[in-house]
Amino acid sequence: MSYITNNLMSGETVAMETRLSGIVYMPALVVGLLAAVLYGAIYNSSRQAANSLPVPAVLLAAALILLIWGFYRRSYAEYAVTNKRVVVKTGLMRRRTTETMLRQVEGITVDQGLLGRVFRYGTLVVEGSGGDRVPYAGIADPMRFRIAVLEQIEANAAPVQPSPAPSTDGVNRNPYDLLEKLSVLKERGIVTDEEFQREKRRILGS
Repeated sequence: MSYITNNLMSGETVAMETRLSGIVYMPALVVGLLAAVLYGAIYNSSRQAANSLPVPAVLLAAALILLIWGFYRRSYAEYAVTNKRVVVKTGLMRRRTTETMLRQVEGITVDQGLLGRVFRYGTLVVEGSGGDRVPYAGIADPMRFRIAVLEQIEANAAPVQPSPAPSTDGVNRNPYDLLEKLSVLKERGIVTDEEFQREKRRILGS
């Protein structure tokens, strides 16, 4: 089970998860192919030269290191959008977690070059309140992730059903009980400040 799934808030559900694209293995692939081509050229020219020149072996070792590094980055990077926030976790030994509440997201864009469109990866930029811009590079399926974020924002922006008015049968007659419940909804991000103020005025009859 993923780190994000294990650290959900009360009432929070995951709408979509993704990881780094397999493009992180591209440097290892390029260096490995270069090592193979160089070794073939040297070996065909002279077997003695192949034994005396360590360049292909060094390149091959570098390709292996890049492969391991790419595997590490991809295995321990998680990106998720829930019904409340956008969460990103990277690293294992030095873990870094960032999150943006959906109500704070003011914009979300995707930056993709030609290779990004072909191999379906790109940089996702989340614009938060206050002008903060958080870029997440190398994400797999960034367009689908963006749509999932927008869908959750729209779902959270749906009109909240009005709280029941104080009844005359002894249930919920105290308006302060209703205000307390409304405050809890506001703290959880279910009710916006505007909706809270509107419901508060209605409950108090002002």
